[in-house]
Amino acid sequence: MGLRIRLAAPADAAAICAVQARTWLATYPSEEHGITREGLRRHLEGEDGERIADRITRTRKRIEARVTEPGGGCDFVAVQAGEIVGFTAPFVEEGGRRRVGALYVLPAVQGTGLGHRLLERNLAWHGEDQDVYLTVAAYNERAKRFYARHGFVFTGEQGQDELAIDGVVMPELEMVRRGIAPAG
Repeated sequence: MGLRIRLAAPADAAAICAVQARTWLATYPSEEHGITREGLRRHLEGEDGERIADRITRTRKRIEARVTEPGGGCDFVAVQAGEIVGFTAPFVEEGGRRRVGALYVLPAVQGTGLGHRLLERNLAWHGEDQDVYLTVAAYNERAKRFYARHGFVFTGEQGQDELAIDGVVMPELEMVRRGIAPAG
């Protein structure tokens, strides 16, 4: 596969945003929930692309802050043939709860094991003795199965993001992977 996972650099911000946008547009439309591809595009890009530069700037600043103030989060990118094809961004919430954060893989390379490798890197950053939480779109069956295969279980709680696309809140469920208690 010729794949390498490395720490993200601020210069990777545009590629990270592109991976997120392409993955969202392929994954999150749901006729049943009233979430359209066009609504997702407007949420990510704006009506005429006016949000793109701001998203890239916010991503770059997040990466810069994580480089200068390590501990609160980290960004990893998967690079294949010189192109960023996936990323993950683990972080620790205020209050200490550990989160998977973002984990996105371009549709063209899904099913190749890349998501597994990114999730393993994410979880290693947290440490195996830590509980790690995530939210997943309630209708994203593929992602729910993926996380379940990696030891995540549903907490019974709804996601707290309340992401609205054209006024429709994307339904989310919370999952957790319990840390392994140290022996002794």
